[in-house]
This record gives sequence, C-alpha cells and structure tokens, in this order.
Amino acid sequence: MQQWWENMANVCGVPKKGLRSLILLVVWEIWKERNRRIFDHKEMATSFLLTKIKEEVGLWVLAGAKCLREFAPHLV
Repeated sequence: MQQWWENMANVCGVPKKGLRSLILLVVWEIWKERNRRIFDHKEMATSFLLTKIKEEVGLWVLAGAKCLREFAPHLV
C-alpha cells in the first residue's frame, strides 16, 4: 500500500497533492455510504454518490483546497 501511495507521485500531468486529496475524499465518501447502508439501512444510488463526491470537491475548493482546483475547473 505504501509503495502504491508513493508511486502516485509519478502520474504524469497530475499534481501529487491534488491527486492524493481527491483519493482521500473519494474513499471518505465511499466509507460514509458504506456506513449509511450498514447502520441506517439506506442506499444511495451510484449516480447520486458520484454527484455528492463532485459537490464535495467543489466545497473543498471553495473552502481553500487549491490542490483540488484542477478537478473542479468550473469553480475557478
């Protein structure tokens, strides 16, 4: 896992910090959906989850996460 994380720095044309932040954000949203399904017995459609992730990226950018601007160009 550590090797994979370190190798992400070698992705051409994508800022390392932005990519890592995006991955953490996506994993966090998936984890919250998992908890919603297990504990609340509610299931969000995949399309809504993707929309939620995009909205969250936008909120992070508006809150000052400059590293994610490339992933939300409509907000810049």
